[in-house]
Amino acid sequence: CGGRLVGCPDVFDTWMDSSGSSFYNTYWGRDEKLHKKLFPMSMRPQSHDIIRTWAFYSILRAEQIEESIPWKDIMIHGFIMAPDGTPMHSSIGNVIDPIPILKNYGADALRYYAATCSLGIDHAFREKDVIRGRKLCNKVFNLGQFVRRFFDGVPESMPELRTSDRWIISRFSKVLGSVTDSLYQYQFDKAMREVEGFIWHEFADNYVEMVKARNDPAVKYTLYNVFLGCIKMLAPFMPHVTEDVYQEHFKAIDGCRSVHLTSWPEPMFTDDAAEASGEVLKTVLAEIRAWKGERKIPLNAELSMIEFVGPEAGALECAKDDIKETTKAKAVEIAPEATLTEDVVGIKPVHSKLGPAFKAQAKAIVSATAAMDPAKAAEELSKGPLAFVIDGEKVEVGPEYFEVEKRLLLDGKAVDTIQVGGILILIEV
Repeated sequence: CGGRLVGCPDVFDTWMDSSGSSFYNTYWGRDEKLHKKLFPMSMRPQSHDIIRTWAFYSILRAEQIEESIPWKDIMIHGFIMAPDGTPMHSSIGNVIDPIPILKNYGADALRYYAATCSLGIDHAFREKDVIRGRKLCNKVFNLGQFVRRFFDGVPESMPELRTSDRWIISRFSKVLGSVTDSLYQYQFDKAMREVEGFIWHEFADNYVEMVKARNDPAVKYTLYNVFLGCIKMLAPFMPHVTEDVYQEHFKAIDGCRSVHLTSWPEPMFTDDAAEASGEVLKTVLAEIRAWKGERKIPLNAELSMIEFVGPEAGALECAKDDIKETTKAKAVEIAPEATLTEDVVGIKPVHSKLGPAFKAQAKAIVSATAAMDPAKAAEELSKGPLAFVIDGEKVEVGPEYFEVEKRLLLDGKAVDTIQVGGILILIEV
């Protein structure tokens, strides 16, 4: 009407002003050309407690004035409740003050928590989720510090890639597609979980561990492009740490003023065969790292040989170089089968059984057993009890009182074994 815009003076629950927000935000009555371009709005974010009022009144008003919907999508979120799941009220004294949370953990950590909350339902505040967000910030920052050393001479075009490179790029491309779909559906919690899981468990824990000894064009290309894509996916949720990482490690190469001004990443390619081999590779390398850890062997300690045996071992044929470099093995062999022999290395008395059964004679039995040839003692035990003469008395001790310690031999050399699915891993130290 051209008059001065005045807020509704009524205090009764009319929702007169708020129900017109979609008109006001699209310049209705002030710039008709712009209004036609912007109306209806793309999305209305609101809580579930005002669906009857704000949502329905807005829909009614848009229908009455323009015979249209006020927005294309409506995103209904819930409330953040007190840690015990009850509503926060200052009168009760259970309100969580966000300022100390921000000071202790930072804005990105709190944003992480908010992003993990599913739409449409209420969520009890959990400080441990904010702490997890802080840990993710640190992980991303430290990843940037580590992978930066691979960024000198990054190829502009894709070089020939190894299996491990193709595996992580294919996984990245699929995760990116899933995250993008989730964002279009406003499923921010699902998108956040997928980005976090990929960065932490696939990229950092596995791929980076596989390739940290390399310095070839393929690993430079892969680390640069996959990690850049990761921080772009993470940027809407955790804008500060991703901007820090971009400014410090990517800006000079990528050339954009800010990660938030770059385009959304594009999938690179998918390769199901490389993913299948990569998953096997990831699993066996994790098992070998765990094997070293259990035996207090440094991860960078050399191994004489690793052989992968079994019908599924062929999946690793294309990844022998990755296995060598990651495990520090001097030789890597892959075979459909192997002939192993056993060698007895000791006979160990079971003291918890031997003592109660033979009492004072137990010590003499232990000494006599230690003096025996292990292979001969094992052979006798396979036929029946061992016979000893103690203080002139014949004493028979059955096989249940001993453990036969054996080792496996491959071509006459001692090996340890790890079973991973249909693959037997033989390790010669």
